[in-house]
Amino acid sequence: MRFSRVELLFLAAGAGLGGLVALAAHIGWLAGSAAFPRYLFVLIGLGLIEVVFGFVTGRPPGALVGMPARILAFVLGLGVLALVTGGIA
Repeated sequence: MRFSRVELLFLAAGAGLGGLVALAAHIGWLAGSAAFPRYLFVLIGLGLIEVVFGFVTGRPPGALVGMPARILAFVLGLGVLALVTGGIA
């Protein structure tokens, strides 16, 4: 399967978002025992990024990025988060 340019940007944004959440957790802005787990920040951030990409390109957000790219971006974000912080939760 080949990804489009927008989907590749979305994958990079997912990995970058995982890094940002890991950085926020490392600085202390996100507690490890919080009621709102860190992976939800990655998931909600990906949704907001897709809405922004849709607004910029003028296409509906649901038709912009395919489901395999969404899943892979989430997995990449969680992977970066787990590598940096040592866990997802």
